[in-house]
Amino acid sequence: MRSMKISLVGLSGCGKTSIYSTTFGGMTPLEVKDLGPTVMYEVKSHNYLGIQVSLWDFGGQEKYRESYLETPKLLANTSILIFVLDLHNPENFDLANEYFDNVYSAIKEEDGDPRVKIFYHKYDTEDYVEATLEKNLKKAKQLPFIVKYSPREFLTSVYRQEELSDFIKQLLIADFEELKKSVESAQEYLSKLNSKIIITDVNGNVITHNIEGFATGIQLREDLREYIFACNVLRENFLTSESAFFSASSDVKKLKVHIFSYVLTVLMMMDEQGPADPAESIQELLKEMEIFAELLIEMSSEE
Repeated sequence: MRSMKISLVGLSGCGKTSIYSTTFGGMTPLEVKDLGPTVMYEVKSHNYLGIQVSLWDFGGQEKYRESYLETPKLLANTSILIFVLDLHNPENFDLANEYFDNVYSAIKEEDGDPRVKIFYHKYDTEDYVEATLEKNLKKAKQLPFIVKYSPREFLTSVYRQEELSDFIKQLLIADFEELKKSVESAQEYLSKLNSKIIITDVNGNVITHNIEGFATGIQLREDLREYIFACNVLRENFLTSESAFFSASSDVKKLKVHIFSYVLTVLMMMDEQGPADPAESIQELLKEMEIFAELLIEMSSEE
């Protein structure tokens, strides 16, 4: 199985843990408001599309920064370095610049060569004046480490949860060309269909969709996630097959679940009174997803 280490780094209070919690953690923006600071560091593991993702959330308080910078092995093998810069706290920009240099040097000391991403975080006006926010963003873009390394930049906010999750998903598959092509192909198919469709892995991680409000971060909404889990248990224990199809309907709506090779799920929601998609278009999508599932199986078997 392919693996990836993401180091999530930034000063205390910049929003690192909230970024994790509203993407991988399935929490809402309101639920993360009272999260406490990370003690030292926390490591979370997730399987996403056959990639074993290890996400390291490094605490940003001074005593913790000093501690793990003295132990650079903690930062070894970082595939992606996400540096989070708090746009609501411009007085700490210079300290953040110094901190980035120290972290990057520590990774280099361990012969690392991470792909650097900058999250200009709290890009929202929930509790902030828009004109001041834009002024802070302009100042942040002029920091020496950003000018020097030209990292890929993202404007992020937990209040734009779906967009934030999409950014994370882009980073996860960016280095896997075949995987990226399969996701893009699925997105193209969905853009042409009237049916509401969500494509997930069997763990309930959303790959792509054409419907709003059915995901909490990267994870599918809990009720639908549990339904997929139940279908997968029936597939494995009752049908004893690698792939299966389930259907439920009322007078006005229909729900279909296709499970491919026990790794990929296509959840389709149709309104009986709405415009119907041509059967051949649906079959083309399902055939493409069958090929996608085979790719995921192949990736999972690789070292």
